Formats: sequence, structure tokens, C-alpha cells
Amino acid sequence: MTSRIQARFRDCRFKKDPKPHVKDAHHFLRYLRSANAGHVSRMLHICFLATGRTGKRRRLLARSELASRPATSSAELDEKARLTTGSLDSLGSGSADRKYREPDWLDNWSVDKIKAVAFTQLDQQKNDWPHNMRRLVDPARVLPTENSFGRPLTNKLARNKLKKHWASVLRQLLPPLPQGEWDQLGVMARGEADPQHYKMPPRRPVAQSLSTELETAKFDWTSYVTKSVRSLERGTSRRMKSLSGREDDDPRGHGRPIGVRVLGERRLRRSIYSRVWETSPTLGTNPWSGKPTVTWGNCEVTLSRPRKKDLQFFQGIDKNGRPVQSASGAAAS
Repeated sequence: MTSRIQARFRDCRFKKDPKPHVKDAHHFLRYLRSANAGHVSRMLHICFLATGRTGKRRRLLARSELASRPATSSAELDEKARLTTGSLDSLGSGSADRKYREPDWLDNWSVDKIKAVAFTQLDQQKNDWPHNMRRLVDPARVLPTENSFGRPLTNKLARNKLKKHWASVLRQLLPPLPQGEWDQLGVMARGEADPQHYKMPPRRPVAQSLSTELETAKFDWTSYVTKSVRSLERGTSRRMKSLSGREDDDPRGHGRPIGVRVLGERRLRRSIYSRVWETSPTLGTNPWSGKPTVTWGNCEVTLSRPRKKDLQFFQGIDKNGRPVQSASGAAAS
């Protein structure tokens, strides 16, 4: 996350008009402060950005983890060229006599890895995930083989349709994480990490004026005359309070900001780390078939043991929920 912030700063460092970039920086700084104050949804979004579930790192991970393996010998290079030339024939889009075509961007991606991740994501995904996969992933079930006149598609048209299909799949795909990062995320989601990973960093102290004289805030009555009260007090509302940092002057007391919670170890582990780990796969290789295998994060829900005073409610009941018959009652029956 630090490298991403530094890159955004360097991108607009020498712009002619820095005002819009400074405005955007203040906007994202307020967002980070709100997440650090305990806003659960904003903190979850930042964790999605840091792990590549959304944002720029998602595209970088997809390019690095789903790229096709380069050829290591001349035989593999010839085999790859042969598969590239006959890739359209596998869809049944024309005759076997194919002309050589120029390589495109799809040749740099491993279609087998994309298929493996997409199919497993379709089975694992939930409604609250940052990206949901489409139901039909196999191009043989989606792409047509003939045009409206019943004739086979041309080479260029069939290839363009194939690239458009895989581009739509990549837009909805959650790329796999490196094995080391995925293991570390699983340790944090299971609660086995160091205590420092479950503590929120303290906010830096606010800069104070160097002047010794105390400046008293003056009441700006002109704003209340020219503007509506709703626009002036929007920053003190419960929904905007964690972003603006302002406090209202309500005599009934300060209302609690909406969405802000105390992010302790339990809430961080269940509400943040577990949800991020569930949306993070990792890629492996089957040693027997050589095909890619996908493993998704999964946190098992364990039932907590009841307290002693709660056990009195279950006295006289077996594990199946039926009353336990006493020895005297069994003999009488």
C-alpha cells in the first residue's frame, strides 16, 4: 500500500496545475483516516486494494500469475506455434486449412490457468465479493461458429470474438496471490499471527501552531446568511463525521459515527482478514497431470463452548436433543 501511495505522488509530481491532484489527495487522505478510526467497510476496501482484489495491483497480479510460461526449447516453441495456428480450429469455426496469423495479446496469457481460476471462482463466489464471475466461462458454449447466413466465421472475426470473451472473463477474475503472501494471509485470518497484526496504528498527532497566543474561533455569521444550514453542518453528521473529523454542537450529546467500530483482534480477524482470505486463491500444479490447481482460502467456523451457567439449560438432554431417561423410569416401563 505504501508503494502505491508513493507511485500516485510521483505520477503527478511535475504537473502544470497541481490543484486537482491536491484535492484528490485530500479526499483519499480523509478516506484513510476514516478507515484508521474504525470504519469497517472502508478498512475492508483498503485491504482489498492491498491484496490485489481490486485496483491496480489486481491487474498486475493477473499479468504476473496468469501469464503463459515461456518456451524453454525449440520443440516447445514449435509446439506453441502449432497450437497458436490451430487455436481457432478447436472451436469448430472453419476448415482445417488455416493460414498463419500474427501473435496477439491472448498468446501471452495461459488460458488453462484462467479457466481453472474462473471455474473455481464461479463455485466459491458470494454476493459481497468485489467481483463476481459470469456463469458461462467456456468459449465453446458462448461463441457462435456460424454467421447469420449459416456460413463459418472468418479467421479474424472468430479470433476477435475469442479475445473479447477472455477480456470479459479477465475483468471479473480475482487473480491468485503468491504462495508466501497467501500463507501469511491465512495465518492472520486464523488468528495465529503476531499481536502486532491485530492492532491499529495510532494516528499521527495534529500539527499545532507555534504561536503562543490562543486563537479563538470566530463565528462566521455571513455563511449562515448566504448558505443553507444543511450544507454548513453536513460535515458534523453521523455519516460524515469520521471523514471530516468535526464534532457537532448538539446539546443532547455527540452522536456516534455511523459504520465506525472498535477494530480489535476478533473483529479484524472475522470481519476483515477472513473475508479477504476467502476471496484470495493460489495456484499450484498437479504433479501427476501437470494441470493447474486452485486453492481458495477457507476459514472454518468453530462453535464456542457454552458457559457454566448456560449448561444448566441442557441438563437431562443427550447429544440428539432427547430427554435422558433415568434408571428408575426405565425399570418401571
